[in-house]
Amino acid sequence: MKKKLFVLVLLFIGAFAVATMNTGCEDDPKEACEQDLFCDDTIEVTACCTDGKDCYYTYNGVEYPDTDQGLADLAAALDCAKSATKSEQNFIMVKLQALLESARQESK
Repeated sequence: MKKKLFVLVLLFIGAFAVATMNTGCEDDPKEACEQDLFCDDTIEVTACCTDGKDCYYTYNGVEYPDTDQGLADLAAALDCAKSATKSEQNFIMVKLQALLESARQESK
């Protein structure tokens, strides 16, 4: 009888140890943001990514998705892009993409 009780207690302790080790908490997704001032005297553009995947831009309280259309909408919303030449607009687009890529790398 004592031997059965001892074995049951050991099994219970072993099962508890296994259950405890397999139910660890997962880390929260890592979010990283980068900011840059694109136009003089304007609000900064913020690019954020979570775990290197879910990315977006924020400018003047509006969130722009990481899509071609979102990038085009953001560039159009920037005050300095409205009066920029085609080459200056292309530079702004490249700079925005680089800002987002930096946030993507930091969030991995």
